[in-house]
Amino acid sequence: MAVPPPQEARTPPRTAAVKVLSVLQAFGLCEGAASLAELTRHAGLPKSTVHRMIGFLRSEGLVEMTENRFLLTSKITELSSAVPLEISDRTRERLLPVLADLYETTREAVQFSIRCGTRARVVERLHGRRSNDLAARLRGPLPLHCTAPGKVLLASDPELFPVLCAEGLRALTPASITTADGLQSALTGIRRYGIAFDRSEWLPGFTGVAAPVWGPGPTLIGTISVIGPVHRLTPDAIARRVHHAAEIATRELHSPGHRVPGEPAAR
Repeated sequence: MAVPPPQEARTPPRTAAVKVLSVLQAFGLCEGAASLAELTRHAGLPKSTVHRMIGFLRSEGLVEMTENRFLLTSKITELSSAVPLEISDRTRERLLPVLADLYETTREAVQFSIRCGTRARVVERLHGRRSNDLAARLRGPLPLHCTAPGKVLLASDPELFPVLCAEGLRALTPASITTADGLQSALTGIRRYGIAFDRSEWLPGFTGVAAPVWGPGPTLIGTISVIGPVHRLTPDAIARRVHHAAEIATRELHSPGHRVPGEPAAR
C-alpha cells in the first residue's frame, strides 16, 4: 500500500483564480499576443484548462482573437491604470515640458520609459492623432533587447545581459538581433555614444531613437525616445535632438529643489 507524502510536501491544488493569473502572465511572456500552444507552454497548464481560462477572459472582454492568435484588449490597460507609476509627480512635471518640446520638433510619438524587471514600461507619452494606432500597440511591456528605450536600459545594467541570453534571444521576440554577440556589440555602442536605435527590429515598419536620463550617482532614471513609421521618421536625422532632450531632462532633474526617485529627502 502506497504511503501518502507528508502534508507539507503535497502540492496544493491550483484554484481557478490562480489558473487565470497564470494565463495572464503567459500573455506577458508572449508580448500580449499568442497562440493557444504558446500560452499553454508558458502557463504550465493543460491545453484544455488554458482554453477554458481563455474562454472566461474573452467573455469578460479582456482577450480577443484575431487570425488564430489571442490578444489582450485595452481593458487590461484600464485595469493597470490603477497601478501607481514609478515616477513622482514632481519628476513628471520636469519631464513633460522636455517631452513636449521634442514632440513639437519631431511630430512623432515621444515617450519616457523605465525598466520593470526584464521589460521596459512607458510611463509618459505624448503623440498626435496620426500616432494613435502606434500608441495603442505600445501600451504593454517592451522587450529590452530590440527596442530603443529597452537597449538603453539594458546597457546600463550588465547583470541583465546574461539573464536575457539565458532566456534565448530568438524566443523573446521576432527581432533582428537574435545573437548575444550582436546584442553585446549594440550595447557597447550605446554606452559609448549615449544613443540607441530600433531599426524595425521589433515592429516591422517602425523605427525609434532613445537616450538616457540620469540621476545622481549617476543612476539611470529612464529613457526619452521617439518612435514612428519608417516612411516619416529617419532615426539618424533626429538622434541629436533626442540626445539633447535627454541631457536637458537630466539637468532639470538635477536642478535645486528636485528630488529624483530613490534619493533620500533633505532634512
